[in-house]
Amino acid sequence: MRLFKHGDSLAIVIPEAVCKKNSLKDGSELEFFEVEPGLVVLASRENIQNKLKKAVEPAMSKSPLVVAPPAKPPAPLPSLLVFSTEAEARVASSKLESQLARGEMLAVLGSDKKYYLISADFYNKTAAKIAPLLNVEKTFTQLGAESALPLRDLTAVLQAMKEKGEVIEKKKGNFLLVK
Repeated sequence: MRLFKHGDSLAIVIPEAVCKKNSLKDGSELEFFEVEPGLVVLASRENIQNKLKKAVEPAMSKSPLVVAPPAKPPAPLPSLLVFSTEAEARVASSKLESQLARGEMLAVLGSDKKYYLISADFYNKTAAKIAPLLNVEKTFTQLGAESALPLRDLTAVLQAMKEKGEVIEKKKGNFLLVK
């Protein structure tokens, strides 16, 4: 397969056998992701949604998310969702779009290259545990031991605290509360 000039862009031609095998036709919607430099993935939007639906739905409410106030109280938001790929995070974010817009959920990219969706309530409770420990500079390992928090929870909330300007990372892995 070779790239060729198409207007101001570059394009590829997908071989007919690949199109038939994957039910691709003119007008099919595809997503393009750069996994790492030199490694790209082209996937049908429908395939991504079907595959990721299985990964996201167990953590999500079984009832559809509603923008208007429901007649009964809504199902609680998941406290913390962790995704390894941008595609997974996009699907979950689209399902939680209104909660993200209202600040009920926070989205952060961790220094571990994972994507975190954190409920505001979980963030507030966990940040309240971490903040008093950071009156003096501490390593990630020290914070983990002193807070007794699972490392993924600590990673997600520390990253969110950094993005909000509540914590600084003095050097890699050393954190201090901003006063």
